[in-house]
Amino acid sequence: MGEKQEYAPFRVGAARCVSYEPSAVEEAVERAVQASGGWPESCCSEEVLLKANLLAPRPPEDAVTTHPEVLRGVVRSLRRRGAGRIRIGDNPGYIYASQKELLLERTGMKRLGEDEDVPVGTLSDEGVEEVPIPGGRVLSRARVSTRILRSRYLVNVAKLKTHVETEMTGCLKNLFGIADTQTRKRAHQSRDTSHLVHGILDLFTLARPLFHVLDAVVAMEGNGPSHGSPKRVGWILAGPNAPSIDLVAAVSMGYSNPFDIPLLRTAAERGLGPRSLDEVDLRGANWEELPTAGFRRASGLVRFIPTPLRGFAHRWVALRPQLERSACVRCRVCQEVCPVDALAWDDGPVVDSNRCVQCLCCHEMCPTGAMKAAANPLARWVQGMRS
Repeated sequence: MGEKQEYAPFRVGAARCVSYEPSAVEEAVERAVQASGGWPESCCSEEVLLKANLLAPRPPEDAVTTHPEVLRGVVRSLRRRGAGRIRIGDNPGYIYASQKELLLERTGMKRLGEDEDVPVGTLSDEGVEEVPIPGGRVLSRARVSTRILRSRYLVNVAKLKTHVETEMTGCLKNLFGIADTQTRKRAHQSRDTSHLVHGILDLFTLARPLFHVLDAVVAMEGNGPSHGSPKRVGWILAGPNAPSIDLVAAVSMGYSNPFDIPLLRTAAERGLGPRSLDEVDLRGANWEELPTAGFRRASGLVRFIPTPLRGFAHRWVALRPQLERSACVRCRVCQEVCPVDALAWDDGPVVDSNRCVQCLCCHEMCPTGAMKAAANPLARWVQGMRS
């Protein structure tokens, strides 16, 4: 059965890994897991569901999705400790739910499933169920994948990326994908970023995975989570507490104070993780070696606004959708995903600025990147003053 886990809730195991060479990744996953205290015993006996990040049908080298070699390393590590049946799944971005075969092929999941004899699919294969979220701040109820609700043992295998609205996506944000499209749209229906942040955390409290592994070998920088650029960071992180791992990951992205990120600060305020870096028990690395030189963050400015003013100021400094008409293929995906119906049509999408809440779902899901995340003149001036 393997080693008994030494349980330390805010312990994070880190292992250097600078490429996706299979043996190197497998070894790094093993080192990170062991540094964190080892797999929970319950993960090593019965069926385990691995929640990957499969946002879109993009190849692994684009750094949009969890790399298949990291998932392979997790599968093999669990099997060495006697894990039973293992499944891999996710609910992809809104428009890709009906493109399962394309999704699995392009992300490398189909090949992984065949190689390792592991079922891989979308979490909604068995439908969704509406359930209450006790203590939910934004979402009192949610429609969640039946497979998630029926899985006794959930392991979160996330991807480190920037995010134009939440600044980063890691272990916490990856659990947003347990819900259906309509639930996720409800979480986006406000100009106030705290609305989305609480929605993400509400869903996280419902899922509560036993363990987390973060693929930070090659992350995404710039305006992620789908249209940024790959950036080598060189780490595999693991542990039982998602906010702790995300705090470590934020330091690797160059944040001297990760609690500047609203998602991480709010998670601490809600008692979901450590309230300071001093509470994080980092093993396998030193804090000083984590930051990645030249890492480009998402270009939003909301975090620089005092908290009481963010709801009012969001629309003036937040990034907003802007169409690059020459790249638009008139697929109307942006219209389909908009949570507030803010896009009209005139031989292409036209944004109603009065209705738009600047959630940038249209930017995230645009298959060609034609819908940009642009700063308005005031935001560009603020950025210039800070540079």
